Amino acid sequence: MSYGLIISNADGREQVNSTEIAPNTFISNVTTSSYNSMTFPVSNTSSGDLTLARPANSPIGTSTPIALARTSVSTNPTHFWGSSSNASYFYQNTAGIVTALLKTQSGNISAPASGEYGLDVYSTNGSTILFSATRSTSVRVLAQGVLSANSEIDYTPPSSLTFTKIYAVVDSSVIYAIPSGAFWPDWASLMFYSFHHGASTPFIRMSNRIQSGGQYVTNYSAQFPYMLVYDTN
Repeated sequence: MSYGLIISNADGREQVNSTEIAPNTFISNVTTSSYNSMTFPVSNTSSGDLTLARPANSPIGTSTPIALARTSVSTNPTHFWGSSSNASYFYQNTAGIVTALLKTQSGNISAPASGEYGLDVYSTNGSTILFSATRSTSVRVLAQGVLSANSEIDYTPPSSLTFTKIYAVVDSSVIYAIPSGAFWPDWASLMFYSFHHGASTPFIRMSNRIQSGGQYVTNYSAQFPYMLVYDTN
């Protein structure tokens, strides 16, 4: 039998697990990235970090697509969709975006101040703080799952949440588009988030589509893991 401590919130999600790192996370390095600087990876990314993104505080239009962009199938993404690195005939997000990093709290929580009271959870080494009731800044997971091919799902946050504090985990997202040519139709791989901030009730749509010639393609099997988190700070 193994021993340890697990703390769950009212939704049943693990907030602290003394034998795992994943549940103990916080948002760091929140950065407003302009249209000309929407690059990837974002600054200060370390191994194990997840990359977060959301629309700018003053977005353009009624919705903003959030995803990494590929310029070819054989190269890794170097920017976000809608940046100035996109070809001019593609979508241009001149308002920019806000990015952040989801980091583990393990080893990143300061020691308690002299005379401070509260609950601290240490790892088995006796020195690494996994959780602090007074100094932790954990995130709230709003939605997560895996979208199968040719599908989409909407998430509508409760009105009690501030829409501009919701972030999408973008590491598995991608938009790769090819314009039509003399001998082929336009083609796009679309695994992305769409923040509908202009809707009467704002919502976020997660999509896993392939489009060719204005029609959805159905004979593919790629999956899109998605996650939405809320900055509780």
